[in-house]
Amino acid sequence: MKTWLAKYRISNALDDRKPLPPSVEQAVAQSEELRRFTETTTRLDQALKNSRPGLEAPVSLHAAIMQAVQAAKPEPAFGWQKLRPRLIPTTAITLLVLLGVFGAGHFHHPPTAVPQPAESPTFAVAGSVLETSGALVRAVPRAALSPLNEEIRRLNRDLDGTKKFILASLP
Repeated sequence: MKTWLAKYRISNALDDRKPLPPSVEQAVAQSEELRRFTETTTRLDQALKNSRPGLEAPVSLHAAIMQAVQAAKPEPAFGWQKLRPRLIPTTAITLLVLLGVFGAGHFHHPPTAVPQPAESPTFAVAGSVLETSGALVRAVPRAALSPLNEEIRRLNRDLDGTKKFILASLP
C-alpha cells in the first residue's frame, strides 16, 4: 500500500537530481518491487538525459507556414453583426423602463393643502360633502385596482426574469 508513496518519492528525487532520502532507501532495501522500480526509473532517466533528438525541420517547412499565414483571412476585430440581435431587446426594455420611470414622475402630483373656509352651516355641509366625495374618489381607484395587484405582481416577476435573461445573455 505504501509503495506508491515510495515510488513517488523516488521519482521526485530523480527529477530533482537529489539522493534518495534515508527512509526511501530503507524501503528500497526491503522491497524487491521498489528495487526494480528504482533501477528501471534510473536507467530511463539516464537514457532520456543522454539522448539527443535527431529532428531536423525540412527547409520547405518555413515557406509552407508563411504561405498558410498569408492565405488566411483575418477575423474582424469586433463582430457588430453578432451583437446586434442581443442589443435590440435590451435597448427596447431599457427604453420602456426609463419611459415608465420618467412618466410616473411626470404625471404624479402630490395633493396640495386647501385652506379651510370660515365656519358656517352651509360651509359645513358643503365641506362634509366634499370630504365624503374626496374619500370616495380616493377609495374607488383602490377598489378598482385591487384585482390588478396580483397581475402587477406577476408582471414584475416576469420583468425580473427578463432582466436576468438579458443580463445573462450579454457578453
